[in-house]
Amino acid sequence: AGILKTVPKYCVAIFVKDFMEELLEKPAPDAPRSETRLRSAKKAVAAGVAGATITNPFDIIRNEMFKTDESLTAVCRRLCREQGVKWLWRGVDKNLISVAIPVAMTIYLTDFFTLLKHGQAF
Repeated sequence: AGILKTVPKYCVAIFVKDFMEELLEKPAPDAPRSETRLRSAKKAVAAGVAGATITNPFDIIRNEMFKTDESLTAVCRRLCREQGVKWLWRGVDKNLISVAIPVAMTIYLTDFFTLLKHGQAF
């Protein structure tokens, strides 16, 4: 169950990180190191927030299925009937803390160690 909860978050995060890698302007070779760090932080935060928020509804469904022994479709129907679309954001604040921060730190530190490994200053 842990893998099914964690893997989608990291897959979304890596997709967003790669997208941001293409979207953000690369610092000039003579730019201050702070520009590289800021660019890396932007990628990491966007990826962490996306991983936490996009997969939040799946966490809710999974938890409800464990609690009630209902099928996927039964859980979705019940949640929509009882809460409308509000259930999609239920618990997202906790997810942002428990998921976005560790994912963002992982991505940021990966950038740091990758640059360090290649002898580039960070």
